Amino acid sequence: VCISDDQKAHFEGLFGRPARRVYNGCASEIYKPLGIPRTKRFLFLARFSTIKGPDLAIKACKHAGVGLDLIGDTSITNEPEYLQKCMAMADGKQIRMIGPATRGNCVWWYSQAHAFLHLCPNFREPFGLAPVEAGLSGLPIIAWKYGALSETVKDRTTGILVTSMDEAVEAVLVVANDPQWSSEEARQDCREWASQFSVENMVNGYETLCKEAVETGGW
Repeated sequence: VCISDDQKAHFEGLFGRPARRVYNGCASEIYKPLGIPRTKRFLFLARFSTIKGPDLAIKACKHAGVGLDLIGDTSITNEPEYLQKCMAMADGKQIRMIGPATRGNCVWWYSQAHAFLHLCPNFREPFGLAPVEAGLSGLPIIAWKYGALSETVKDRTTGILVTSMDEAVEAVLVVANDPQWSSEEARQDCREWASQFSVENMVNGYETLCKEAVETGGW
């Protein structure tokens, strides 16, 4: 059982065997706008590992001249030199390295940010919980068009998918300056799209597959 259509296609291509798909689920009762004022700052929220691309988020925001807050675990990266590189790229003003945060604090960070960055050209994201959490919190998402991001982000409606750093910088500029992306309608679109990736839908999907396996004697 795969957690996205992209992962399903990848699995079937590698092994020549059919797979099923059930999307991961996020708790919409936890991840939601808190009604606090939005800033103009962008947000990165993931562990500080090469595959999650915090350095690319920093570069994109530096080139676009916008602020960025970086939230993420610093203890499980297994890349201490890379973490130091990211820390050296932060100036404490435009680029702020915040570090670890509790799950509850993450909801606050999602709720006050302007938009979310998830630039992962070196990792075929099998699903990606953080972009869905961001969408549920009303954040437009700028993401690399790779892996499952084409499924969790609706291009030009709940965010912008990019395939190069030049496109990433341009997307940051567009989302930062076009009022469309900060409107309540746009934020509601983000939440409505992300709501399909619910815990209820995930549970129902696995239950359906279990029933199918039992009633048919297996797949």
